[in-house]
Amino acid sequence: MKNDLNLALQGCCPAIIPTLTNVVDTEQELAILFLDIRNFTGLMESQSTQSVIQVVRRLFTGFNQIIKNFSGKVVEVAGDNLYAVFGLQTNLREAVNNAYQAARTMFQTIELFNDAYAIPYYGNPLEVGVGIHSGKVFVGEFGLDAPAQLSVMGLPVNIAARLQAKTKELNNDMLISEDAFAHLETADVKFDQQTVRLQGVPHGQQVRLAGKPYAAQNTLPAANMDMDYLLAIAG
Repeated sequence: MKNDLNLALQGCCPAIIPTLTNVVDTEQELAILFLDIRNFTGLMESQSTQSVIQVVRRLFTGFNQIIKNFSGKVVEVAGDNLYAVFGLQTNLREAVNNAYQAARTMFQTIELFNDAYAIPYYGNPLEVGVGIHSGKVFVGEFGLDAPAQLSVMGLPVNIAARLQAKTKELNNDMLISEDAFAHLETADVKFDQQTVRLQGVPHGQQVRLAGKPYAAQNTLPAANMDMDYLLAIAG
């Protein structure tokens, strides 16, 4: 079946076949983290585009270092969204705990940024929403015109993306799936539990509300543009 597919693809788009045939996917259990910056549109409206780009780059540079410090790997950045995985070199329990601690550190970074820049110069704080899930995914490398880069795909990735989008609706800036929460060493912390329906996922998902409420203006349901970004990053 795979050979038949490759032959069919060679007939319609031979330019991409060398990349596709070089991809070797392995299955791993990973922790997956999606992060989205809130109030980004307001910042774009009040500041020059160049200034906003510089701010976002600095934030994501800091987030990338935090993720690396907790043995994670950023898979993709798109717009004001970031997608990272943990567990490429560790077991799942350590991966989930690293993802959670990385998220907490990124929240602290946003608070420092708000005190130093966003509130004095922009007037309103930036906020972030985070979704964390864990499960078996396919890990490999993929590239078209550029060198192959890390590629992680599977339903757990989509669930993590949708959990991040769900933070707006539930008015809580960090959602952790029950699957991931079961591995947390801080499982004795009393996070509220809820069952949610996620777009494209057939069964209800139990989640833990592990963050805090957003500011009032950020509690609207996720916009289609946000979901488009998330699904694009998730592959």
